[in-house]
Amino acid sequence: METVVNTLKRFSLTMVLAMLIAYFGYHAMNGEQGVYNHARIQIQIAAVEAELAATRAQRERMEDRVARLDERTGSVDVDYLEERARAVLRFAHPSEIVVLTEGPRGG
Repeated sequence: METVVNTLKRFSLTMVLAMLIAYFGYHAMNGEQGVYNHARIQIQIAAVEAELAATRAQRERMEDRVARLDERTGSVDVDYLEERARAVLRFAHPSEIVVLTEGPRGG
């Protein structure tokens, strides 16, 4: 009878340890701060950083356009001003030949 009790004690201890290892292993992989969640967050960070870089580039282009037309600096880029006026007003010099092409849609 004692050997059966000792065997059950050893078996139950082994099972408890195996269950603890399984529990902690599962949460190490799938938990809130687990490996899979960490990888998902890294992918999100990369996507947001790419969006940030695109937004910064767009901001720099816009700042450049504003700087070319800013009267406060005392230097208006006349060529750029003429280019923008022609594009907005759709004017051309009488000696120029205008070729209309279909531009990008949605813009």
